[in-house]
Amino acid sequence: MKKLLMFVFAAGLVFNSCSKDDDEPVNEFSLVGIWQPSREIVVSGSNGVTLSNTAYSGCFLTSTFDFKSNNTLVSNIFEMNTSNNCVSTGIETVPYTYDHAAKKLVIEGENIEIVSRTVNELQIVSEYDDRNGDGVDDKIIFVLVKV
Repeated sequence: MKKLLMFVFAAGLVFNSCSKDDDEPVNEFSLVGIWQPSREIVVSGSNGVTLSNTAYSGCFLTSTFDFKSNNTLVSNIFEMNTSNNCVSTGIETVPYTYDHAAKKLVIEGENIEIVSRTVNELQIVSEYDDRNGDGVDDKIIFVLVKV
C-alpha cells in the first residue's frame, strides 16, 4: 500500500510540474512599439451607453504612433488634402511617461485616461464632447492597434 501511495504522489508531482503554462511565454502589455488608429468609440456621458463604435477608414489608417523606449512618442498623421491625396500632416515628437501598475499615461504633460489595454489594442480617451446633443459631454475613445 505504501508503494502505491508513493507512486501516486510521485506521478502527481510529475504531472503538476509539466503544466502548459510553463511552456508558453507570458504576454504582457507593452506600450513600446508602433500603433495605428483602428476605430472611435463614443460613450454617453449621461448614462454610459455606447453611442457609436466606428472603424476608421482610408487615409487616416496609415497614421502611426511610435512609442519609443526612451519615452518619446513620434506621431505621423495622414489626412486627405484638397487635391484628394493622402499626405502626412507632419511628424511630431513629444515626451511621454507610462506607469503600467498605475495604468497612467502622460503625453506632453497631459494625463491621458486609459480605458482598456491588451497586448494588441489600446483604448484611450481622446476628448470629451457632447456628440448626442443632450448637454452632457460624451467620452470619445481613440482605439489603437499594435502593428
